[in-house]
Amino acid sequence: MFGQVSRTPYDIEFSLLGIPARIHPLFWLVSVIFGWQSGRPDLVVIWVMCVFLSILVHEMGHALMARAFGYWPHIVLHHFGGYASFTPGRGYSAWTSIAILLAGPLAGFVFFGVVLLLEIVLDRAGVNLNQQLLVAFDKLGYINLYWGLVNLLPVLPLDGGQICRDVLSLFRRVDSELWSLRISVGVGFVMALLFYRLEARYAAVLFGLLALMSLQSLGARNERW
Repeated sequence: MFGQVSRTPYDIEFSLLGIPARIHPLFWLVSVIFGWQSGRPDLVVIWVMCVFLSILVHEMGHALMARAFGYWPHIVLHHFGGYASFTPGRGYSAWTSIAILLAGPLAGFVFFGVVLLLEIVLDRAGVNLNQQLLVAFDKLGYINLYWGLVNLLPVLPLDGGQICRDVLSLFRRVDSELWSLRISVGVGFVMALLFYRLEARYAAVLFGLLALMSLQSLGARNERW
């Protein structure tokens, strides 16, 4: 989400469905910080595992779609989330990019549906879920549905911001980079204000930073908001 992340001696590396994946150590640290609950290490572990599974599913969506188009992706989970990286080749277009970008959130929504269905089945079967399982279901729903939708907002460098840029690029007379940045600044600041009023401080800070990053990119182009 925020660019390429360098390797460290402490990275965890594995392969899933033939796609190489790497986990930066700060991924675990940041996940623990945002999910910290004093005196409840069990809930912290559940939160971290839910974040790990959700982001991995999201990035696998991107990666599998990229591979379907003939590219060779790899996944990195890092302190700000994750990304699926690949080198675009012959036949790459705005439509290809849009399909790959949409595959990530779609994978998350499908995962949310599976989790919700499992919870319903267990409830109707009369299974008594303990607190840890209830928390896990709640967090998986929150991450995959709520943040999946938020990720589709037209704010760079979120998937929604990149999709917005690709859609604009289909119109030849439109400077897609310029207008996607302008939209990103406007929507970013509006969402930061909205989340602040809702007392969602982390989301408010995140969107404020993303809006400032887009504003800085506009400045680098010597363009006005």
